[in-house]
Amino acid sequence: MKLAKPLLLSFFLSIVFFAQAQMPVLKVQQTENEAQKQAVKLKKLNIDVQITGNIATTVMTMTFYNNSNRILEGELTFPMPEGVSISRYALDINGKMREAVPVEKAKATEVFESIERRRVDPGLLEKVEGNNFRTRIYPLPANGSRTIIVGYEEELGFNNGNALRYHLPLDYNQAVENFNLKTTVFESVLKPELNEQPDGSFNLKANGNTYVGEINKNNFRPKHGLTINLPKRSDLPEVQMQKASTGYYFLVNVFPKTQSRPRQWSNQIGLIWDTSLSGLQRDTKKELELLEKIIKQKQNLTIQLGLLNNGFKQAGTFNILNGNWAMLKNKLENLIYDGGTNFSAVNTQAFQADEYLLFSDGLSTFGPNVIAINKPVHTISTALKADYSTLKYISQKTGGEFINLNAVAVNDGFKQLNEQNLKFLGIKNGSDVRQTYPSVHVNINGNFSLAGILNGINTTFILQFGYGNAVVSEHEVRLNGTEHTFNSINVSRVWAQKKIAEMDIQYEANKDDISVLSKQFGIVTRNTSLIVLENLDDYLRYEIVPPLELRQEYERILKQRSTAILERKTDLLNAAVAMTKELKTWWNTEFKQDLEKKNEGYPDPGLVAIQGDVSANEQAAARRDEVMRTQEMRMTPPVGAARKAAEQTNELNEVVVVGYGSQAKQAVTGAALTRLKAEEVLAPLQGRVAGLSVQRNRVTGSNAQETKALPINRQPDIITREFKSDKAYMKNLTGKPDSAYQSYLKMRSDYISTPMFYFDVANWFYQQKDSVRALTILSNIADLDLENADLYKTLAYKLKQTGNYNDEVFVTQKVLQWRPMDAQSYRDYALALADVGQYQKALDNLYKVITQSYNSQIARRDQGIEEIVIAEINNLIARHGNKLSIKDIDKRLIQPLPVDVRVVLNWNKNDTDIDLWLTDPMGEKGYYGNSRTKIGGRISNDFTAGYGPEQFMLKKAPKGKYKIEVNYYGDRQINISGPTTVTAEIYTQYATGKQQRKVIVMPLIANGGKGNFVGEFNF
Repeated sequence: MKLAKPLLLSFFLSIVFFAQAQMPVLKVQQTENEAQKQAVKLKKLNIDVQITGNIATTVMTMTFYNNSNRILEGELTFPMPEGVSISRYALDINGKMREAVPVEKAKATEVFESIERRRVDPGLLEKVEGNNFRTRIYPLPANGSRTIIVGYEEELGFNNGNALRYHLPLDYNQAVENFNLKTTVFESVLKPELNEQPDGSFNLKANGNTYVGEINKNNFRPKHGLTINLPKRSDLPEVQMQKASTGYYFLVNVFPKTQSRPRQWSNQIGLIWDTSLSGLQRDTKKELELLEKIIKQKQNLTIQLGLLNNGFKQAGTFNILNGNWAMLKNKLENLIYDGGTNFSAVNTQAFQADEYLLFSDGLSTFGPNVIAINKPVHTISTALKADYSTLKYISQKTGGEFINLNAVAVNDGFKQLNEQNLKFLGIKNGSDVRQTYPSVHVNINGNFSLAGILNGINTTFILQFGYGNAVVSEHEVRLNGTEHTFNSINVSRVWAQKKIAEMDIQYEANKDDISVLSKQFGIVTRNTSLIVLENLDDYLRYEIVPPLELRQEYERILKQRSTAILERKTDLLNAAVAMTKELKTWWNTEFKQDLEKKNEGYPDPGLVAIQGDVSANEQAAARRDEVMRTQEMRMTPPVGAARKAAEQTNELNEVVVVGYGSQAKQAVTGAALTRLKAEEVLAPLQGRVAGLSVQRNRVTGSNAQETKALPINRQPDIITREFKSDKAYMKNLTGKPDSAYQSYLKMRSDYISTPMFYFDVANWFYQQKDSVRALTILSNIADLDLENADLYKTLAYKLKQTGNYNDEVFVTQKVLQWRPMDAQSYRDYALALADVGQYQKALDNLYKVITQSYNSQIARRDQGIEEIVIAEINNLIARHGNKLSIKDIDKRLIQPLPVDVRVVLNWNKNDTDIDLWLTDPMGEKGYYGNSRTKIGGRISNDFTAGYGPEQFMLKKAPKGKYKIEVNYYGDRQINISGPTTVTAEIYTQYATGKQQRKVIVMPLIANGGKGNFVGEFNF
């Protein structure tokens, strides 16, 4: 399916498949049109549920209809229960469903974005932070539909009685045109019980030991969800087996009896309460109910309260007598939730206790997800979006308990905390079985299931259970491949999921094994995604093994090809060596700098004549056609290449099309169809600009490089624009910071998911010198969306500007983790490392930029980035060479390049075109069309897509005023990330001992080719 892509309106649907979750909620971002917000509806829904033993397989087929006249790009995000992962994903391609195949996550993202730019329709399902999943679909055709299939296996848990519980929420906010639900319970000795059903007509009918229920409705909005209780006999183990190439995969489900053994609570408890922005999504009512039960049980104790967001602070010591905790409860009920989350900020030196309670979603969005506590930490989660692995790891490492109040009732959670729990201790006489999971001690809550591999065809072994290390009960299990083999569930995938869940608790140590396992069994994990491609050529081009329907043809073509299929560029090293030579030549060139012959401006040539006798109407029509062609060509990276080719040909006249659509620009040839007015390109600086801050002799503020004050005629003055938002909400920020903060909290609900709201308000607090509140407000951006690189890049820029370098390192490292296919990810991380003084790591990561392997499309997009990186490598060597080992750096790249002026731009969005303009004291403007100025200024390669960067360098700066502007032509994204944000770094006396730097961060608007003023400086 190939459709034009004139405009993207991203919509976000939250699909959740378990009890306490919400059903589909449609949001259309970046539009005020209510009709567009309701443009996409769930037209068809088919749900197939199959339950065997304690495993339920749920497959949902969803058809979404776009009733607008615009092509949309879709994003479905959904959290999953603890230990559950997506194992099936399919997308309709040319009217037929195509199954996804597993691919490394970074490669899947890279391939998806590459193909998407070619206007075809890949599908991608990936795991993001925590146990949350996201699928991206393009296109949703205008007045058309798309269908996806999502499937997963779920291990069922016990309810309050002796029964397993399956729940499927069906609380839709609107009727579904075509609704079908079918449920099958296989091999159930006892009859399943319907605890909840969609509308009263659903019923399970027996066919031997199998029970089937089905409902078909039109224009149906279910009144209730589906809840099935599956009673179990404690004396009857359940065994399921699946034949493998050697032996069998098996799954055993047993129901050991538990005994009550109370545990003693400590007298000193530390209560760590997550007050980050995402805390607003937790069920604090449940959390307070659990805490009350603990206090009532202990009666007399001391609780120290610590509040955790982007920082950590003590909030008082509460002495509880006779269970009276009114003061603490009142404190907790009136907390303010604000900021990102940084687990590593917890300071236990001044927060001592014998054991701790941590209430959080486990998502550490603004710092490492580790807590340095060596006493038991009990972790409690009520959030729908949660990182269960982190919470489990913290509790297991410290000897505490993990309580998931989404999976168990508050009473059961309290029981788990208040009693010694029966645990699985291990296997006896298990020589014929291997790779059994869980392989560690785990709590038993009514039932226990074990998966593993049987070497032969049958065996008998014993499961041991106990308290501490003392065995109190044993269960004999008999495996026989001829008796227990069923085809209703994929036992091998359940085994793989159990193994992955255990390894994921220590992800970094096990990530390679997780990747191998998840690709073999088709399970989505942190580092493996599921992808659907449109045609066989794409699977061949990117060396992705296709689904079975295309496998035979794929393998046949592979055998016929003698050359490598994968389109990759090995690295940028050769280009970097050539660029180093070019920079050396440029640096050694002497340029005339006669200010007496200052360029007073370019004469207006008028409308460029079109060759031949052409009427004015024909000229106008030709211009309109060219503008439309330009708009279309802006959708693909080769625009920049075409323009650069034009610049190198004497016969071509370069012109820029401005003021149309997203301010698309394009070099055109020969008979030019328009002109660029002199005032639009070379508008001189007139007078002073309001809202400027002047800094003399040195750069002030926490982000400044420390330099000694030099005579005023030696150090340049850097004058930068003080960004002030003109949004309506800024009018409410008046008076002192305390009252302004209250105003911010009152407004926040109206802008809760708007990144620029937090950016603007944080900027205001920085200007008021309230850096603590400013950082908290700014860090909210990290909590807005899972694994959103655009948001994190914006955050990193502002952290650099404000001198929060340690936080900058964390944020840029996360972006690198998510987008290792981008050269800019390594560069941003390297520069953040340099900011904190880790110069060797900075150098190593900068060098990776030019030694990484890139696919051909990304290599073309980022052509010329080596020029910027060479300057930065040599800057590190020049300034910190005595602290560096350069033995691994190609010696051909080492070339001292000190310059008087260096300005470099970065921006946060892919597929974006931004230009750097610098006007020198002679009035000449350096920009992409005039990249070599008369006084020796040098503009790097023009990036018309990707993230940049672009750079201006001048070896010897004549005295006078230099003006910096940014021209923003637009991007091809409309999403939650908000407007494109740019950061400009202005250096004087770069790569010398007198280097100074000024950082400016500002959101941009397309400005009709007139440019956005950034700053100016005087030499």
